[in-house]
Amino acid sequence: MDNIIDREVAWRIFAYEFNRSDLCLSEDDERATNYIITPTGVKCNRLFIVGVVTEVENIGAGNSLWKARIADPTGVTTVYAGQYQPEAAIFLSELKVPAYVAVVGKARTYEPEGGNVYTSIRPEDINNADEKLRDRWVLDTAERTLERIRIIEDALRSGLSGNDLREYLLGKGANTVLADGAARSIEHYKNLDIIITELKDALIHAVEMVSSDDVHRTEDVQHAPEEQRTEEIKKTDVADADEESTQESQIPQIEESEAEIEKEPKEVLADIIDKLDTGRGTSFSGVVEAATAAGIDAESIEAGIKELMAEGRCYEPKIGVLRKV
Repeated sequence: MDNIIDREVAWRIFAYEFNRSDLCLSEDDERATNYIITPTGVKCNRLFIVGVVTEVENIGAGNSLWKARIADPTGVTTVYAGQYQPEAAIFLSELKVPAYVAVVGKARTYEPEGGNVYTSIRPEDINNADEKLRDRWVLDTAERTLERIRIIEDALRSGLSGNDLREYLLGKGANTVLADGAARSIEHYKNLDIIITELKDALIHAVEMVSSDDVHRTEDVQHAPEEQRTEEIKKTDVADADEESTQESQIPQIEESEAEIEKEPKEVLADIIDKLDTGRGTSFSGVVEAATAAGIDAESIEAGIKELMAEGRCYEPKIGVLRKV
């Protein structure tokens, strides 16, 4: 047991929050742990993320450094693996994009001259994942983030700062790490209330996306041939099958044209890409043409495609080509 090294907690953090984190906490001791303080007060040294790899690039000579972009429903996190992460570097070099992955790694920052801070992850462990694991991670991460948001909002309402705020939060039941992180966050981040509001919107969007995926999967089973439906139901337990049957009987039948009208532009774009991509991708211009014909304006088309890419639902293998995930 003496040889076991206690490691920092691997926090579940959405890309939206991580990418807006620019407060670094370093101690004088060279061996001391370095932290990134996020807007919700996480003293982050390690992260656990699950998402879709939409791009992998060799940016070092002789396969020495690999860069990957991993999308969750709120944004994209950058991961670098080099000579000090050989297993992760090999994994990325052999990965077929797009792919679901789970990553545990160290939080890192880069601050060039100009004052901007860029965040990234150096992977300690990276493995293949699937959509169900990604969805579970989204729900768990949303729950944990909401818990931290409640602490930050309570701290903002208190009007306290420094040690007084730490003592206040500890008295309200917050743990030592989050109490300290919240105090540092409030002191550092300007317009924190606006950041928290935007983060809430990102959480709603993330959970809605997962819920939407669940609905689509249920509809796929309901409209599949009888043999396929039977096989899918066998994969769930009897209780789940009974519940789904009850819910299905309560769902009103909607005409396809009405359903299309209710869809937001982004979802219409997702359907267009799905129909046009027969395996090798589809042209950007083809998607724009089809979307325009469906009554979507140019601004909404551009915004919708960017959002789909940020969510990891489509990607651009080369300029002018879109592929569904």
